[in-house]
Amino acid sequence: MLKIQFKDGSGDPVDLVPPGKTIGQGSVNDIVIDKDGVNGFHADIQVDGDAVSITDINTPSGTLVNGDKISGPTNLRAGDVITVGGVELEVVEEDPAAGGKTLVLSGTALIEVGSSSWSLVTDTGPEKGQVIPVVERIEIGRALDCDISILEPGLSRKHAELEPVGDKLTLRDLGSVNGTWVNAEKVDEVELKDGDQLQFDKVRFIVSAPN
Repeated sequence: MLKIQFKDGSGDPVDLVPPGKTIGQGSVNDIVIDKDGVNGFHADIQVDGDAVSITDINTPSGTLVNGDKISGPTNLRAGDVITVGGVELEVVEEDPAAGGKTLVLSGTALIEVGSSSWSLVTDTGPEKGQVIPVVERIEIGRALDCDISILEPGLSRKHAELEPVGDKLTLRDLGSVNGTWVNAEKVDEVELKDGDQLQFDKVRFIVSAPN
């Protein structure tokens, strides 16, 4: 989940949940900035699923994202900095230390599970070479309650799922914002084959069929 917080650490972070949040000088706002030059209702943040955007409400001083004054709805991602009346707000990802059940198993664990199952071999990052058995339906996404939680801002909270049925393994995109890719092609649903390359944002996996 994305949150917004004052960059100087003042105040508590605010969860960016539907339908959204408002920023302004008035106390009725979700994020209050009591400074000269800040309008009563200054900016509106819209949250629609995994898509988060901010719009300036026709203010004289404007709203900046990463130093640029916005002129219309502007998408937000983790790491973006919003400036309102000289005050900086930072968009951050929920702290992964909060828990979750990221499933990244070693080759030894795969042997213990058995080589008769489909598996994914991580092909990027420090986890490269680690093996994830797919013995039942697995959900992949940015949310910490996914079976495979990938903490990259380009992933949707619930991004895709893998489902083994009989001797087949099916991959389904779950309406993600940036898409699910197999062998460099964007897919909605596909039956996977041994050696296929799956990509979610910057993270890649290689499909390994049962022996």
